[in-house]
Amino acid sequence: MDINRVKLILEDWALYMKVDNHKLGYPSKSILINSGGESSHEIFEQMIDDMDFNNVQAMDAIIDSLEPLQKQAVYSRYLKEKKPVEYTRLLSLAMDNIITLASRRIPA
Repeated sequence: MDINRVKLILEDWALYMKVDNHKLGYPSKSILINSGGESSHEIFEQMIDDMDFNNVQAMDAIIDSLEPLQKQAVYSRYLKEKKPVEYTRLLSLAMDNIITLASRRIPA
């Protein structure tokens, strides 16, 4: 997976992590069988939003699977948390691991 694509997903992940979510896990919309009336543009936009959300959730799982100091470096970079000692080296290792795992788990 391309580093620029990974960075875009990480930026979306950072926005996702900054939003307070107190929902119980139920969808905000119900699934309906629709015989028409919606434009294909709206459906396409919803599909893109769903794919972006799935990518963010996969990225969250990838980051959660990193070693604790690498995870802290990512949190520092994208969520403005405290930097660990050897921040630059840890962030570099974390990004290498994220790229490797993302290429397996996230469709391009």
